[in-house]
Amino acid sequence: MPTAPLSELVPLDAGDRRIDVLVVDDDAQVAEMTATFLERELADARTTTLTDPAAAVPTLREERLDCIVSDFDMPPLSGLELLERVRGAGIEIPFVLFTSKGSEEIASRAISAGVDEYLQKGGPETYSVLANAVENLVEKHRAEQEVRQGYRALEAAEEGIGIIDEDGIYRYVNRAYAAIYDRDRTELIGEHWELLYPDDEAQRFHEEILPQLEREGSWRGLSTGLTSAGERVPERLVLTRMEGGGHVCIVEEASRGQRVEALFKLSPDIVVVHDADGVLLDVNRRACEELGYERDELVGMSVWEVDATADPERAKSFWQELPIDTPRRFEGRLERADGSTFPVEVHLIRRTVNGEDRFVAIDRDITERKAREEELLRKNERLEEFSSVVSHDLRNPLQVAQGRLELLAEEVDSEHIPDIRRALDRMGTLIDDLLAIAQEGTDAMEFEPVAVESIAREAWATVETGDASLVVEEDRRVEADRDQLRQLFENLFRNSAEHAGPDCTVTVGPLPDGFFVADDGPGVPVDERETVFDPGYSTNPRGTGFGLNIVRSVADAHGWTVSLTASEDGGARFEITGVA
Repeated sequence: MPTAPLSELVPLDAGDRRIDVLVVDDDAQVAEMTATFLERELADARTTTLTDPAAAVPTLREERLDCIVSDFDMPPLSGLELLERVRGAGIEIPFVLFTSKGSEEIASRAISAGVDEYLQKGGPETYSVLANAVENLVEKHRAEQEVRQGYRALEAAEEGIGIIDEDGIYRYVNRAYAAIYDRDRTELIGEHWELLYPDDEAQRFHEEILPQLEREGSWRGLSTGLTSAGERVPERLVLTRMEGGGHVCIVEEASRGQRVEALFKLSPDIVVVHDADGVLLDVNRRACEELGYERDELVGMSVWEVDATADPERAKSFWQELPIDTPRRFEGRLERADGSTFPVEVHLIRRTVNGEDRFVAIDRDITERKAREEELLRKNERLEEFSSVVSHDLRNPLQVAQGRLELLAEEVDSEHIPDIRRALDRMGTLIDDLLAIAQEGTDAMEFEPVAVESIAREAWATVETGDASLVVEEDRRVEADRDQLRQLFENLFRNSAEHAGPDCTVTVGPLPDGFFVADDGPGVPVDERETVFDPGYSTNPRGTGFGLNIVRSVADAHGWTVSLTASEDGGARFEITGVA
């Protein structure tokens, strides 16, 4: 059963509550007038008036009241002496000193004595100030009381309860939580949760449990913690993500017998028990659902009938050498009744039951993880291909051009040589940056607020655009790596100049979460708009086919999204979104 996020839980004291106020004033008419105005100013209030301050504490003990409004000068007691009696009786509700005898000395004494609010009596407008003060003080006091009640409930709970912040640091654990791991809670506050888990289990948290918690808001299942002496503790966990970051962890220790029983009832994974010969002795419902067999069909089958990768001799040898109560993790591939297979991560542990070996295997479907790994591998292969093109096919002709330019500079004196040198140096910088990003990722980038208009105009000045013109509709600042943003614009401008014509108009304009670059050329057919970003794709025989692929790479490195659509004039419009 899914656990509700904390934001949806009902508070300890839900709903609007009436405010009950005790008004103490030795002048009966003033007391009644104060009470009348409070009931009129507050939406739902009830007042009780007293002219004898000595009767205040007995009244507070008999009735549930939320606030005291007291005069100062009330012989034989002063308002501050009344406060002292109230606090001495252990009554901690807000106390407002509302007096006509005001002075800096009285105000100072009131604050020192611990009065929650000090107000001087005046005209009718004073009562709205008093009512507002009473309402705010009562709300604050109730909130503090609810927090105290909440923590008392946490401390009284038999289950271990911990609060972990967004960095994985314990901010609170109750005594039951610390006791499960044979620790004092002062040892845990300020420490990372990984302190309580073996390395293999911590890796499982990072790879599977925490990503699911982030996606779904909650996670419940079985885990294994560590005591202060390094002993493994079987446990049941319920994790709930908090809106502000971090999560709440509820933990309960499970005995070995309970753990196996809980595995079969609660685990979302396939759980099977087999003997030393590989014969399946028991399976959970999940195993039947995933493999497509009835329980009676699976029990009695051998491991190698359902594990497409298992070799009987090697498996038996591995089981014999497996230490008792020491989990091992490896990957396999299970075969369903219909012949289809799927990859699994296997957690295997050896137990001794009545003198005989029993092996508990927890098989977790890792189809999605394998797909992600394969996609990452494909991306890395494309990255290596891209790096090879950049480092070899571009750097070599650049070095030749730079060398020839220096030889030319020795033979002739031309005003064009400095411009050519700067352009070639710019190419060298771009190549170095691209390789750094390809090899180091975003760590090689320096993010800062930059002005889109100035970067766009710098890029426009370095691109051969013929008679084309640039229009920047609105300037805005974005968080970006300056050199990479300039490179993005250069490639987009070069693309427009090559495909939209030498006299086209290129427009840079704002989007709600980014910006766009559009031209008034012939545009790109709908069925080619995704293909244009592929490496090597080009409709220009002289083009490298990497310009727009570089645009997408720069956008990806920033966490942005780039898409191609049609401009208002029917040309190409590149939209860069998700920009900070």
